[in-house]
Amino acid sequence: MRNPDRAHPEFGRLDISSAGKVLRSLHLMMQGKERKPDFRYSLDVREFKGGEVTLEYASADREALERLEFSDREIIDPAAYDGPHRPRFHFSPRIGWMNDVNGTYYQDGLYHFFYQYNPVDTAPSAGFDMHWGHSVSRDLLHWEEWPVALFPDATGQCYSGTAVMQQHPIPGLNEGLELPAPVMFFTGTKPFSQHLATTPDGGRTWKRFPGNPVVPKFGHSDRDPKVIWHEPSQHYVMVLYVDTRGDSYRFLRSNDLKNWETTGEIPGWYECPEFFPVTSPTTGEKLMLLYGCYSGLQPGSDTPVRYNSCYQLGRFDGKTFAPVSEIRPAHLGPNFYGSLIIVNEPQDRRIMMGWAQNTRFPGEPFNQCASIPLEMKLKEVNGKDTLCYEPVAEIRGLRGTPVFSGKNLTAAQANAKLAGLSKEASLDVEVRFRQDKPASAGMRVRNIHFHYDAATRGLSRNGQRAALHPGTALDARILIDRGIVESFWNGGEAAWSVSSLHTDDGPALSLEGEAEIEEITVYPMNGIWHKDD
Repeated sequence: MRNPDRAHPEFGRLDISSAGKVLRSLHLMMQGKERKPDFRYSLDVREFKGGEVTLEYASADREALERLEFSDREIIDPAAYDGPHRPRFHFSPRIGWMNDVNGTYYQDGLYHFFYQYNPVDTAPSAGFDMHWGHSVSRDLLHWEEWPVALFPDATGQCYSGTAVMQQHPIPGLNEGLELPAPVMFFTGTKPFSQHLATTPDGGRTWKRFPGNPVVPKFGHSDRDPKVIWHEPSQHYVMVLYVDTRGDSYRFLRSNDLKNWETTGEIPGWYECPEFFPVTSPTTGEKLMLLYGCYSGLQPGSDTPVRYNSCYQLGRFDGKTFAPVSEIRPAHLGPNFYGSLIIVNEPQDRRIMMGWAQNTRFPGEPFNQCASIPLEMKLKEVNGKDTLCYEPVAEIRGLRGTPVFSGKNLTAAQANAKLAGLSKEASLDVEVRFRQDKPASAGMRVRNIHFHYDAATRGLSRNGQRAALHPGTALDARILIDRGIVESFWNGGEAAWSVSSLHTDDGPALSLEGEAEIEEITVYPMNGIWHKDD
């Protein structure tokens, strides 16, 4: 394969059809006769075994189909995970492009991770021909690639969506399977409408519901359905991004996952909603947390705000969301978007993974990666219910023996030891700055600069600011990987994911400020792609 160029005359569309119906559709560019391919892609067609299908490729390259190779095994480059810029402990696809996280869930010992996926393109313009990529893990650390779950077909691309666990028998859905069982909701684009799919074999393959679409088109490009089982009202609830009259989230409900009625709508919210129950740590009240993107006026004020990651708390009766809080920023990005929690998590944790949007991986056979799994907790901070992010506990399982640890140091004393760190190293760093006497603190990682101003209690990252409320100490956790750095401050009150190559300017790690360093530990991180890492 070659990386597609839409303007090139050999850019074409490959269709697999049967009886005049398109079953698969994929835009691509095959390598010319004398050209070395950029990468190889094995298109899984096992579901058509025993049947008759037609392959059509519309391209100026008339001999392209003759160069197709047919095999009973997948062609995988054994060195695909060894590139110099591939993250060592963050998930990334073996080949191709990924973006939004989709439909993650846990069942029978496996975490299932889905994501928007174009397997034959790595360019930033690869947001077409959206598939659902699929990988699984037993520990949230090491991931095994499984077959693509959903492919573009006559109903268009497979845009973002979610998974819900079916609780009760429903005719035509998961019949004969032990419940609860997953049902996948996604957006088809011809026209924009909401579809569902189920799996007969534990997630290995997915079958579209014959009655799709289950929710018709409302606006221009309705998408990203989030579906939950709402126990108090004994209904399934969908939160759907619609753009009928500007951006909004629409609430729908159903008792059979197939027939839906609209119950409410709130303006200003857009793309990739998340919706789950929480308990307020300040009042003890049972609430729902609405998460997503928002652009508009802060409710009850004339202040315009725009967030790519934010949340609001409210009461929900199964039909209407009634806010009880302001809309507050959540994850601070800037390379964090299109995120969802893992449904049916065995420890009942709220674990979110996000797309590390606009990360860079030059020369690699893939593009973009995911954040590490993050545990979300609602904590009382400065008298407010505050959503905090911290790495899941499992991440500690990748740590090696500390390469440096120290207590009661100045920044200069610590830096004398940190100067020997390699910029190629993947690291997990824990730091605690004393604040019994408020003092400035900060650090640099490559070209990323974090600075805490004790006078204003403000933490800035290259000009982006967040308020912090530390007590007698300020803690920080920094995860440094190829292509991405993630940081968590004051128990997750502030969280950043930042695109950063290990070849960028700046130190591997250095500390600064007047605050005494109560404790610092630097762990090397093992990789996740090979058994001997």
